[in-house]
Amino acid sequence: MSNALTRIGTANMYDNTLRNLGERQSSLVGLQENLTAGKRVVRASDDPVAAAQAERSLTRITRIQTEQRALEVQRNAMAQAESSLGDAITLVQDIRQLVVNAGNGANTPADRRTIANQILSLREQLLSVANRKDTNGLPLFNGLGSALAPFLGP
Repeated sequence: MSNALTRIGTANMYDNTLRNLGERQSSLVGLQENLTAGKRVVRASDDPVAAAQAERSLTRITRIQTEQRALEVQRNAMAQAESSLGDAITLVQDIRQLVVNAGNGANTPADRRTIANQILSLREQLLSVANRKDTNGLPLFNGLGSALAPFLGP
């Protein structure tokens, strides 16, 4: 009878050993896959909580990148607007200087016509600066993104 018990015990031991070897082989394959991928979680089934956190993080990263691109576009628009305002200030100062010079009583009518023509030319340049467009083709100094020129001459 002890011979029969030994056979059952040996067969059971062999079955347990084979099952343990199979489980360890599966575990080894999973660990090698993680090692090869360089990630702790390769599939969502590996760790559902970590996979969900990773997905949320990727969504946040995408949103932040989109916001950074929008911010860069706005920075460029602000730089263009500042440059245009600097140009406009220079033109207005030139016009002011011409107006002061025109008030000189020693100017002849020809001098005054020349000054008037210079002022008209500077005015056209000022209108051009005021109607400059941004990188999207919309006027810099127009409200609510309208494509119409905000400043018109006479």
